[in-house]
Formats: sequence, C-alpha cells, structure tokens
Amino acid sequence: MHHNVSDHKRNIIIRSIRYLLVIGIIFHTGMLVYDLIVSNSHTFSGRFNAVSRQVELLLWSLLTLVLCYIPDMLDRGAKVHLPVSIEATIVTFIYASIFVSVRFDLYYRFFWWDDLLHTMSGVIIGYLGVICIYIINKKYSMNLSPALIAVFAFTFAVTMGVMWEVFEFIIDVFFGTANQKWDLPSTSMLMGKPYQGSGLRDTMSDLIVDAAGALFASVNAYFIYKKDRKKALNAMKEIFPE
Repeated sequence: MHHNVSDHKRNIIIRSIRYLLVIGIIFHTGMLVYDLIVSNSHTFSGRFNAVSRQVELLLWSLLTLVLCYIPDMLDRGAKVHLPVSIEATIVTFIYASIFVSVRFDLYYRFFWWDDLLHTMSGVIIGYLGVICIYIINKKYSMNLSPALIAVFAFTFAVTMGVMWEVFEFIIDVFFGTANQKWDLPSTSMLMGKPYQGSGLRDTMSDLIVDAAGALFASVNAYFIYKKDRKKALNAMKEIFPE
C-alpha cells in the first residue's frame, strides 16, 4: 500500500512537469504572437530581440516536453520498465537542466547551478552504466564481481561526460556559441573563484563534478550488488522482463 502511494506521488510529479511545459508552450506562443503582431512598444531591433527570445523559449519548451516522454517511449517501444522513482528523477532532471535553466538564465545567475546539474548527470549516467553492463551480460552470465560493475559504471559515466564536453567544444567552434563560457568577463565567478580562463575553468569543473557523481553511483552500486546480488538482479529483471 505504501509503495503504491509513493508511486502515485511520483506520477503526480511527472504529470505536473508535463502540464507546466504545456502551459509554458501556450504562454510563449501567445507572447510570440503578441510581440510579432500586436505590440508597438518596441523599435525594430527591440521587437526582433523579443520575438527571438520567445521563439527560443518556445523551442526549448517543446524539446523538453518531448524528452520528458522518453521513459514512456522506452516502456512502450523497448519494453524497458523503469521504476517510477527513476522516471521521476529523469523527468525532473530534464525539466530543470533544459527549460528551467534557459527560462530563468540559471547558468549565469548562479555559478553552482551548472556544477549541480553535472553532478546529478554523473550519478544518473553512472546508474545507466550499471544497466548497460546488465544488458551486455544478461544473456551469458551476471556472475561478475561488484568491483568490475563499479569500475564499468564509473568509467562509462566519466566517458559520457568527456564526450559531452567535446560536443560543447565542437558546437562553440563551428557556431560561435559559448557553451563552455569562454567569453565571460574577467569579473565572472566559476566554482566560487574569480576568472582564471573561464572556458578552461568551466570545462574542468564540469569534468570534476561529473566524476564525483559517477563515483557516488559506482560505489553505491558496488555495495548494493555485493550485499544482495540476487535482489539486485531481480530488480534488473523487473526493468527488463523477458
């Protein structure tokens, strides 16, 4: 009974986030129409900037809403039955890291926001690494040492973090964006410290906290698998039923 109540609460979280995104899409669509057609309070450049901002927020809202349905797509398409707690965590992370961050400029308002999200991503991807090693080995044998599972989860998460930083660098090079914050003024604070080459500091802080999150997930996976291997494998079988 308690389990069902907990699942119901988490389902409320997921539905609430999706409803908020739909409301956001409607709102920003209305603001786009207003800035484009109705408003006369801006100069041409002012109106262009206002319209561009609404288009940006509308597109991010749509993308976030689509991504928030990934757990449902996995459930129906790939028959991957994630626990509701994991679904709620993933959906909340997607909502916070994409729409909320862009809508309220959190990456620039709070120096610790980016580090917080990268830490969380390291934890989430670390657990995904555990799932990956199960997928790879379930048809053969999961008679693996807990240490091997932990090392794989850690290296998998850190590798994904490195690939993400490479992706950001490539986007910045070819499109002139500043995902790695290389263009911040000298008064900017990153990791609570003043400017020391903002691009380098941003990239290294991301990798460090990615690794910290991955380490937490891998150590936790180690003790879970070591303490009760049968229970851990039964949990995996619930996610990937035969």
